[in-house]
Amino acid sequence: MPPQKGKADTGLRGRKKARRRQDILRVAGTLFNEKGFDATTMADIAEAAEISPPTVFNYFGSKDNILSALLFEGAARERVQHLAKPRSSGRPFAEIIGELLCEITENTMRIAGKRVWRYAESANIRRTNLEFQRQFIDTDLELMRLIRTYLRDYDLTLRTGGEPDHTFLARLFFDRWTARYFEFIKEDAMTLEEHFNDLRSDSRALVDLLFADSFALASPLRSARQAR
Repeated sequence: MPPQKGKADTGLRGRKKARRRQDILRVAGTLFNEKGFDATTMADIAEAAEISPPTVFNYFGSKDNILSALLFEGAARERVQHLAKPRSSGRPFAEIIGELLCEITENTMRIAGKRVWRYAESANIRRTNLEFQRQFIDTDLELMRLIRTYLRDYDLTLRTGGEPDHTFLARLFFDRWTARYFEFIKEDAMTLEEHFNDLRSDSRALVDLLFADSFALASPLRSARQAR
């Protein structure tokens, strides 16, 4: 039975609204990075998106809401895509975990540029916008959970012979990534490849310190019943 015309029209309008919403976020991210958040107006965003300023307000209500949607919806989208990727095995774990940390930065930069993230990080500290702060905290927690989920898929063997604490290990790698990430976004001159080299070096050091050679060299995965 063919779809009813009313439902088809509603679906088409919904898709058009979703595309327009993403267009607004895309041009806003570009303008925030080029001009700065404070210097960019809603009228600037509307002009770049080739729509009227009231339309931008109807979609988001404020520039702050645009920034939040750009960052936090983008972060959630990138996490979902990354979790779906197959895990690598049969090669050094330092390479594997280093690639993960590099991909986290790459995904972060795909959401917004350095200038936007600098503004967002400073806003998170200085503003009293509790909702923005909550979303920032939630995003960091979800990123740690992603790393923990990744680690849990491997048959980790510690140098100490003890039982791996995946939450603690995820925190170690997250904290190291965070420190390097702040260095990267603060320095406009630092290239992505320089940042990647730092992350790879840190990953080798942590893997050498934490994991037994038998695991670190081959990175065996856990069985399907054990994993997750």
